[in-house]
Amino acid sequence: MDCPKCGHQQADTIKCASCGIYFAKFAEQQARLASRPRERMQHAPPGAGSGWGAITLTAIVSVVLVWGLMRGRTPAGAAPTGPARPAAELTPRGPEAPAPSAMASSARELSGLEAQLARTFPARNAIESARNATVFIKTGWGMGSGFIIDGDCHVITNRHVVETDGARVASTVVDTPEMRWRIESAEQQLRANIAQQLQLRNALQGQPGTNLQVLEIDEHIQAMRAELADLPGRVRGAISDKVEGSGRSGFTVILVDGTEYRSLHAHYAEGRDLAMFQLPADHCPHLEPGDSSGLAQGERLYTIGNPSGLAYSVTSGVFSGDRGAGQQRMLQTDAPINPGNSGGPLVTENGQVIGINTLVLKGAQGIGFAIPIEAIYQDFLELRPAR
Repeated sequence: MDCPKCGHQQADTIKCASCGIYFAKFAEQQARLASRPRERMQHAPPGAGSGWGAITLTAIVSVVLVWGLMRGRTPAGAAPTGPARPAAELTPRGPEAPAPSAMASSARELSGLEAQLARTFPARNAIESARNATVFIKTGWGMGSGFIIDGDCHVITNRHVVETDGARVASTVVDTPEMRWRIESAEQQLRANIAQQLQLRNALQGQPGTNLQVLEIDEHIQAMRAELADLPGRVRGAISDKVEGSGRSGFTVILVDGTEYRSLHAHYAEGRDLAMFQLPADHCPHLEPGDSSGLAQGERLYTIGNPSGLAYSVTSGVFSGDRGAGQQRMLQTDAPINPGNSGGPLVTENGQVIGINTLVLKGAQGIGFAIPIEAIYQDFLELRPAR
């Protein structure tokens, strides 16, 4: 991310390594400064109101950007900064049988990335094998997860995790209750400033030698009214520009051992929240696809991802049922799909992936949805389903 104060680029989303500011505190300070009423406006020179809209816009966008990074889309906790073994308490104790891919790899000599991760993070069960094929994704806007689906290192994730459609991201963020409240507060402050300038104008009008001052005040009032008329649109535009700018440089993928791949770009599916890209590596550990149509209600499922930046967390739940049909079919589960889990795998006890964790039902707990794994072979024809 870019520091909103000095512009320093870094991975840490908590504190700037260059100027030392804490991003959340800085954003709150900017918001307070922007919303503070102008003191002694009636004694200020006519130009005192100039540029207020720009200050307001900068403050709101600073808050929005920090908020987005903290939440991750979905964004948006801090991303891992180096190799770190996942905490033992996050390792599931239930599944013991190794995944089919793990059994196959044990019968042959490993090479490439698969051998590298097997040395540094040897899997003790099927879920840990799936963990080694799960990736952490960082963008200029947020974070998410993905997973390697074949030995050629193709990675599957959600489109919304890596998408750089600034207009779409901006509309989503601006329409949240928190951002609507911030924009409404800024609009109220603009109205108050306009009223104060009108009072000053009325006090000066008719007095000798004040004609030029009155004209300048009129110009400032007109500028603030223009800001007020389209403040949400200006905020959307600023956020969109930020997202588009960060998207041009691509995104970063981090493996369980801390290995990073930078400046990556993805291909998007049409009509579904799916994206695919390929790591510049060979012989990757990967997940074997399962049969989502064979799931029974109550069957144990696991999610692997990076909720709130807690890298490679494992949570579990059950299969709740099918929802929709055809291209709209989704798998419902009560396994937690938290911010940062989007795009990660939904796996069975034997480590097979049967879905892509995608969304949760707003206002409800324990209701999450995943896209069936079969969809990737319909949308990305270069992938070859396992025989």
